[in-house]
Amino acid sequence: MKKNSARFLIILIGSLCAFPPFTTDLYLPALPSLTEYFKTTPSLIQMSLTMSMLGLAVGQIFVGPLSDKYGRKRLLLGSLVAFFISTIFCILAPNIFAFNVLRLIQGMSASGGMVIARSVATDRCRGKILTKFLAVVSAVNGVGPVVAPVLGGIILTFVDWRGAFAVLLLYGSCLIAATIKLKESLPVHRRSKKSIFSTFTNYGKVLSNTDFLAFFAVSSFTFIAFFAYISASSFILQKGYDLSPILYSVCFGLNAIVTGIGCACGSKFKSERFNILFGGVFSLVAAGIEATALYMHAPIVILEISFMLMMFGFGVLQPITNSLAMNSERKNAGTASATMGCAAFLMGSIVTPIVGMGDMFKTLGIVSVIGAALVFLSSLYAAHKLTVTKR
Repeated sequence: MKKNSARFLIILIGSLCAFPPFTTDLYLPALPSLTEYFKTTPSLIQMSLTMSMLGLAVGQIFVGPLSDKYGRKRLLLGSLVAFFISTIFCILAPNIFAFNVLRLIQGMSASGGMVIARSVATDRCRGKILTKFLAVVSAVNGVGPVVAPVLGGIILTFVDWRGAFAVLLLYGSCLIAATIKLKESLPVHRRSKKSIFSTFTNYGKVLSNTDFLAFFAVSSFTFIAFFAYISASSFILQKGYDLSPILYSVCFGLNAIVTGIGCACGSKFKSERFNILFGGVFSLVAAGIEATALYMHAPIVILEISFMLMMFGFGVLQPITNSLAMNSERKNAGTASATMGCAAFLMGSIVTPIVGMGDMFKTLGIVSVIGAALVFLSSLYAAHKLTVTKR
C-alpha cells in the first residue's frame, strides 16, 4: 500500500483537527452582533454554539466505528462534502431557529475530521512516535479554538458574520482537495468484519477498558473549563471590559501561544506519571486563580493572565492523555477516537448554556473550578494506573 509522506500527513491531520474548532469558534467575535442581526436574545445566540458542539459530539459517535469498518478516506470525504453543503445553508438562514438547526447539521458533518485525524495517526504510528504526532494534534486542538476567533475578529472588520462562514467554505474546499490525495491508512484486512450494527458494539469494549477510561477521563474533563471559557469570553471581554473584536482576538491569540507552549512542555516530560500529576495540580490552582479574578472583576491584565494559566494546564495534559488512551485501544482506534472527541464536545454542549445563565463572571468561575477539580481527581487515578501497569 502506498503511503503519504510524513509532512503531508502532519499538515493534513493538523488541518483536520483544527477544522471542528474553527467550525465552532470562527464566528465567536460576531456573537454580540448576531443578537442584533437575528433580533433575538444572547441565550439563543449562544445556543448556536451549543448546537454546533452537540453536532460534533453526536457525529463522532457514528463516524468512528464506521471508519473502522469501511476505511478512513471515504468517510472523511463524505463528511466534508456534507459540511460544505450545510455551511451554504447557514449563510442563507432566515432566522435564529433555522440557523441553530443548521449549526447542528454543520457540526455533525465536521466531526469526521477530528475522529479520522486521530485514527490515521494511530494507524500509521505507535509508541513515542505516536505521542509526538498526537502532541501536534493536541496543540492544534488547543490552538484552533483560540486562533479561530482571532481570524474571526479580523474578518469582522471588513464583512459581517457571513464572511466567517465563507471562510469555512474555503477551508472545507481545501480539505476536500487534500483528502482526495490521502492514501487509505486502514487496509481491508485490518477493518472490522462485523455487521454495521455489531460494529457499534465496539463502544462497549472501549468503555470497559479501564486503562483507556483512566486517561480518557482526564482528557475529557479538561474540556469543561476550556469550553466554558470559549463560550463566555466574547461576552465577558467585549461587554464586560469593552474590548473591540480585534482586542478580543488579540487576547485569544495570546492564549493560543500559551496553549501551544503547554502542549510542547507536556510532550517533553520524561515521566508520564509526573506529567499527568503536574497537569492535574496546575489546572486546579489555575482555576482557583481564574475564579477569584472573575469574582472580583479584576483588571483585564490579571484576568487574561488567569486565562493563560488555564490554557497552559490544558495544553500540558492533552498530548499525554490522548497518546496513552489511543495506545490502549489500537484495535478499535476509530471508536476510541470517536469516544474521546464525542466526550470533549459533549462537555462543551453541556457547559455552554450553563455558563450563559445569570452572571457570566460568576458562572464561568464556578464551572471552571468544578471542571478543574474533576481533572485533578481523575489525574490521581490515571497516575495510579500508570504505577500499577509498570509494576
